[in-house]
Amino acid sequence: MVADMTESNGIAVNYRSSRNRREHAVSVEPAKISHNILFLQKFFRHGTRIASIWPSSRFMARASIRHADFSSACCVVELGAGTGPITSEIVKRLNGQTQFLALERDPDFVQVLTNRFPANPRVQILQADVGHLDAILNDNGIAPHGVDCFVSGLGTPSLPESVRIAMFSAVRKYLRPDGFFSNITEVPLYYLNFYKSIFEHVSFQFVALNMPPGGVYHCRGMR
Repeated sequence: MVADMTESNGIAVNYRSSRNRREHAVSVEPAKISHNILFLQKFFRHGTRIASIWPSSRFMARASIRHADFSSACCVVELGAGTGPITSEIVKRLNGQTQFLALERDPDFVQVLTNRFPANPRVQILQADVGHLDAILNDNGIAPHGVDCFVSGLGTPSLPESVRIAMFSAVRKYLRPDGFFSNITEVPLYYLNFYKSIFEHVSFQFVALNMPPGGVYHCRGMR
């Protein structure tokens, strides 16, 4: 990986890009049970900083991107990629014109991600904190209102308030007017009012086939 230090909007942003390392990847590594065990260990070590005790099932991952039109999307951004279950579903659907950025803060998860996914000039794994989302998107050439969808695997309501405010400020700046924001959860409907306070239109999709059962908030039109 290559470490990048960039000054943007007065904020020093330190993050790592997997672009150079992944140019040499030759195959996709499937998810392993060791990835799940790592996820569980992180949950017990860091608590609410890790949104779940187990990686999302393929049913949850597919539900999280159900509104994404990959035939026309120009840019998709994943927040909190973890060990890559949602990342995998996005990569399968990318077309030649879609730029995809997957952000993950934890270095061990980033290592899993860079090992799992092959080199692709339109896919970039970034070790980054969503508190610096504005600067990161700007540094990667994303124009305001240039993101078709944000797909989040974060425990968003549990983020520190300053990080949450900075993240949603960037989402507001970069999300297309007709774009959407989705966020997985393991507490069905509990945070519905939280998302309704931020977005005009919010729906909830229950996903039973997940451990534990949960769902996805699908959000449009930021207030």
